[in-house]
Amino acid sequence: MRDHSNHVKLAREAAIKKLIDAADFAPRTETVGLHDAHMRVTAAECRSRVDVPNALCSQMDGIAVRFDDFADGMPDTSAWQLGREYDWANTGTALPDGFDCSIRIEDVEFDGGIGVVGVGTEHPGKLRIQSAPGQRFANCRQKGTDFQADQLLIPAGTRLTPTKLSALAMCGYSEIEVVSKPRVAFIPTGDELVAPGNELPQGKAYDSNGVLLEGKLLMWGAEPLVYDCIPDDWGTIKAAILRACEEADIVAINAGSSKGSKDFTMEILEEIGTVICHETNHGPGRHTSASVVNGTPVLGLSGPPSGCEITADWYLKPLVDSYLYGNVIAFERVKAAFSGMDKKGGPGGSGGPGGPGKGKGLDEDFFAIRPVTLTRTDDGMVATPVANGMHPDLLKLDDADGYIEMHPFAFRELSAGDEVVIELRYPYTSL
Repeated sequence: MRDHSNHVKLAREAAIKKLIDAADFAPRTETVGLHDAHMRVTAAECRSRVDVPNALCSQMDGIAVRFDDFADGMPDTSAWQLGREYDWANTGTALPDGFDCSIRIEDVEFDGGIGVVGVGTEHPGKLRIQSAPGQRFANCRQKGTDFQADQLLIPAGTRLTPTKLSALAMCGYSEIEVVSKPRVAFIPTGDELVAPGNELPQGKAYDSNGVLLEGKLLMWGAEPLVYDCIPDDWGTIKAAILRACEEADIVAINAGSSKGSKDFTMEILEEIGTVICHETNHGPGRHTSASVVNGTPVLGLSGPPSGCEITADWYLKPLVDSYLYGNVIAFERVKAAFSGMDKKGGPGGSGGPGGPGKGKGLDEDFFAIRPVTLTRTDDGMVATPVANGMHPDLLKLDDADGYIEMHPFAFRELSAGDEVVIELRYPYTSL
């Protein structure tokens, strides 16, 4: 084991801030068609190019009339002619020139037949109107009612949902300038790793973090670059990091700041870049590291899948957010009543930090992470741990809605009914 006694430890929020501040992001932009812009992020503000609607139009199927013809009450319409005193009005279409009101088809009668009788014919018969328009522009949408030309529609840095894309199409857009997806490289390191699909020798393990991170990055709007597994060799790891920092905007490595005999990553990063922190203040994920190499942020994620699952959301997602939006999207927090738990093996119990050894090395700001599910009741939200211990299996962790975060000793004092604060997982649970 090498001496890592000078490791720099930062709290989670401080590590994220310092890494983002050190990153030299220069987001690229590109223009894509609306059909390819789903969930992309706008690179500039979008303003309407037209008035919507661009003329007075009917809100329903019926007939177009002139409001002034009803100024003295209901006129005798038996001699009215199509195209002269009235005309057809269809939903969403412009009223013919000179007309300023619409009467729904259910309120007119032709030769004694109410409704659609005669609609679409040149000589539908004698007209009788059942209900006069109450005001000018009745049953109509005036020019620019929905959107006006040059009106701000969508600010820069906005994710484009289907509804927003529909609004852009209405307002004259067929393509849009978006922020190019940040390229995020992931380097799996370790002599023990084998790529899925290959034979698994005794004592080896399949690399699962590459699949995990690829899916998360796609969900966040990034372009993943997953490297082949790299052995624990100084020169190979160094070359891979330098290559990744040239190819990608953000780099992640599944090697934090552990202190094994072949954990070369931190010393390599100290040689070729600047290490911001070697570890953080929580478990799992304590050995998450943050560095920068030639302006490219390099994030060292904890290797175990459960730790990587959590720390990717907490550290990698903010980097992607910062690139795409220029800021970090905060995780949501809710209050809930604690359901109670089996103290055996739980945080602060015999199987977690603060058990045997009495929390040796745990500072006051250290916190353990307890994944929970949330249930809505008549009395509010209830938080239930998904498993005993701090390291649930990956499938149980995936069932969690969020996390309790507190010092291991504090978990010992929790009782059923106590109020706790839950940080929601991404994607946020709808509660």
